[in-house]
Amino acid sequence: MNDNIKPIEKFSTESSLASFLNKNYINQIKNFFADEKKALKFLSSVRADVQRNPKLLDCTPESIVNSYMQMAQMGFMPSTVSGEGYVLPYNNTKKNGKDWIQVMEAQFQVGYQGFVTLLYQAGMEKITSEIIRKNDKFSYINGEMLHEIDLMLSDKERGDPIGAYITVVFRGQPSTRFMNSKDILAHGQRFSKSFDLKGKHSPWNPDNDPLLNMWRKTVFKQMQKFLPKNEIINKAIELDNRDSILADRLESAKADSEKLTMRNLLKTPNENKKEEYNEENQDETQASPESDPSIKYE
Repeated sequence: MNDNIKPIEKFSTESSLASFLNKNYINQIKNFFADEKKALKFLSSVRADVQRNPKLLDCTPESIVNSYMQMAQMGFMPSTVSGEGYVLPYNNTKKNGKDWIQVMEAQFQVGYQGFVTLLYQAGMEKITSEIIRKNDKFSYINGEMLHEIDLMLSDKERGDPIGAYITVVFRGQPSTRFMNSKDILAHGQRFSKSFDLKGKHSPWNPDNDPLLNMWRKTVFKQMQKFLPKNEIINKAIELDNRDSILADRLESAKADSEKLTMRNLLKTPNENKKEEYNEENQDETQASPESDPSIKYE
């Protein structure tokens, strides 16, 4: 998906957005879904999605269009029911000349069900994912999860959620990953810009996510590095990682690196020689500052 959409006017309503997509991108959307009826349903779902979250209209129009086209490229419908993908508003930090400014932008985020859909398309034979609650019977021995749920009990009677796991079977071989609730929430708070347990539109809010799919998704993303991937799964992970707080840090680090490189290029030969002399004669007992570790997505 091309991130460089030419400047367009701000959308005033969800209908103006859908009309713009219909006028300029309907052929691409038809190709993504390989079905004209599904393409038209997608446009209708976009209108409904923005009605549910009107704050999206405050985002830059380019980011809104790009996000929904990325969703279409994945073959997902905007829907809180399917849980395959979301378009969410973010207050991002962007470089504007010499200054950093706050910009409201829409971002496409893959949901847990979206990853499940893509895994089945990639050839997974079976996917099991559950939330473990305090009163459940469970054990995890040598990589095998045994989890017993009393179907006659409500979630409240089963107790508070204490963890989540996912088991996938590929070519007959099962693989399981488990995380407890403390680690899941700590990971979300540290890395996800959308993390807000009380946010009206946050996918982490239990009111918006009663099945705790964000918990399941967090476990999956820790497990995915050990699973076979294909091009579209790699693309989905790349797009979803834009929700990461580290994405902003990477952009900032890149800008700082480019600024430092340009400053060095503009130095005169005498200035470079002077710095080399100072470095060679630096007091060896003086502690040198530690360089920052390379940033990686978790």
